[in-house]
Amino acid sequence: MSTDDVGAEKQNSDAEEADAKVDASAEDKTVEIGKSSDAVAAAPPAAPKPTADKSAKGAEQPVAQGGGKGSGALVPIIGAFVAGVLLVAAVTAVVVFYRQAGNRGDELDAHADATAAACEYGKLISTYDPQTIDEYLKKVDAASTGDWKDQFAKLGQDLKGVVIDAKATSSTYDVQCGFQSGDTENANVLVVIGQTTTNVNIAAANKPPSKVELVVVAGLKKVGDKWLVDKFDLPILKQMGN
Repeated sequence: MSTDDVGAEKQNSDAEEADAKVDASAEDKTVEIGKSSDAVAAAPPAAPKPTADKSAKGAEQPVAQGGGKGSGALVPIIGAFVAGVLLVAAVTAVVVFYRQAGNRGDELDAHADATAAACEYGKLISTYDPQTIDEYLKKVDAASTGDWKDQFAKLGQDLKGVVIDAKATSSTYDVQCGFQSGDTENANVLVVIGQTTTNVNIAAANKPPSKVELVVVAGLKKVGDKWLVDKFDLPILKQMGN
């Protein structure tokens, strides 16, 4: 065998060996691909991704139609406006409440002052004697007003004559008053006067002073800062007037 024949045979052998390697490599890849396909077939299909519920999502995040950024900006403004209105209403209610409470307090004070003035007047008009009759008439006149003031100015002179002639005296042992009706300018007060009287005839008969209780409705009117009496019907004055 020549050298060329040996070289050719060697080349053929190398070629056959190379082909065998290629076939083996191809067979291995086929097996691997087959295994990979089996694994893919055996694996469970992947769960589909959840799709967001458009209606629910829309309910959670409502979008104002035609509003845009401008509508969103109005929300705090409207809220502030409503809060301001409520605050003004609350402040107004508080002011009205305190004004009503203040007015009520003023009325109660007026009632108390009118009642006290009626009691003082009842004591004043039921306390007299011959020695102080002129001073008595002046004090009663100063505490009176209206028609009653004019009426007492006339009857007072008759009372003065009776007191002096009969040496009559009068004093009070109790005066009780109760507010009946009225407001901050006018009032009617019930006055109950416990009166003790005596005169020359009682003294001559050695009798004790007589005690009587007079019930009078006094009408009062606020003049300036004082409560003055414009009605006071004492029985003795009615008798002198008749």
